[in-house]
Amino acid sequence: MIGQIASVGATSLRSLPARWGASLVVIIGIAGVVGVMVSILAMAEGFRAVFTQAGRFDRVIVMRGGDDNGMSSALTRDQLPTVLSAPGFRRGADGKPLASPLKFMTSVLADRKTGEEANVLLRGVGGPAAEVWPEVRVVEGRWFEPGKRELMSGRAARGQFAGLEVGQAVEMSNGPWTVVGVFEAPGTVYESELWGDVEMVFAGYSITGQFSSVIGLLESEAAYASLNDAITTNPALSHVVKRESEYYASQTGVLGTMMLTLGYGVAAIMALGALFSAVNTMHAAVRARSVEIATLRAIGFSGLPIVVSVLLESVALCLIGAVLGGALAWLLFNGYTISTLAGQNFNQVAFAFKVTGALLLQGVVGSCLIGLLGGLLPAIRAARLPVAEALRGA
Repeated sequence: MIGQIASVGATSLRSLPARWGASLVVIIGIAGVVGVMVSILAMAEGFRAVFTQAGRFDRVIVMRGGDDNGMSSALTRDQLPTVLSAPGFRRGADGKPLASPLKFMTSVLADRKTGEEANVLLRGVGGPAAEVWPEVRVVEGRWFEPGKRELMSGRAARGQFAGLEVGQAVEMSNGPWTVVGVFEAPGTVYESELWGDVEMVFAGYSITGQFSSVIGLLESEAAYASLNDAITTNPALSHVVKRESEYYASQTGVLGTMMLTLGYGVAAIMALGALFSAVNTMHAAVRARSVEIATLRAIGFSGLPIVVSVLLESVALCLIGAVLGGALAWLLFNGYTISTLAGQNFNQVAFAFKVTGALLLQGVVGSCLIGLLGGLLPAIRAARLPVAEALRGA
């Protein structure tokens, strides 16, 4: 039986070039399915990555309980010393906690490509910010000086918005700020932001009182529990402690889910069309090989090797299409940078498509499944083909 399967399967594959025209229909269809699915999922993966890569397991966010993001959170100036004195924060050489109070504001700048106005996030940071975010590295210029209306621009923000070159005075919503540096934090959401001194953000926007949250480094793994207990049990506070990695993993939210739904939804619709194409193509292949199949049956081959040969041919065609589609997705989109919505109610986040091995494997597995389903009915028909009728047709 194994010998028959190997023999018939090899014969089926060797005869593919003779039916190359019909086979191309399946290959191109599957290439389209895999290419589109992988591309859209690579967009979702890239969007997710800019958030998850920003989060460190040993960095925590102290934010108001009940808020789902650090921007809507609030922390008064009276509460700040209580938070910073809580046990669990790592200490610097001066003995002070490696924690930074934050204030988030939104400003409007002109998109570099379209000229249309879009929102950009301004992150006001204080304290030992360079130590709290060691992955943030200045690649042009310098860090801003506290007490001055100076900005550092993320690398992605500079590519997205006009007027963010080092030395330029950029008109923010509250007046001019001088860009003194460009920083990178590879693959993270930080690169889509502008950073400045937190106190100057308060002064520049004529606001007082409340910070947004506090971000700090943990002293040790065990320190998380002690810091969390100190914050959540203090009656003067109504705040919670979240690991930054967990916080950012939750921030992809609705948009990330929409991207995944779109990717799988479009792929499912296209896969249905590819499935019908595979069925029709394999039926045609069975008709073209009817004499060959009948001859094999007449000399003693059983139906199972014939079923396997048809399925093998169908899977092989789909596998070729999957490799082609995956390769095109990787060549065209891997590393391609886009940004989220540019409307007045959204902050833009720039991110790059990430075509990963896992996504390519999904495409291959899905295409093989289509090949099996598409070849099943033609394979059964081939195995049941009456020998005498097929030979008379010759």
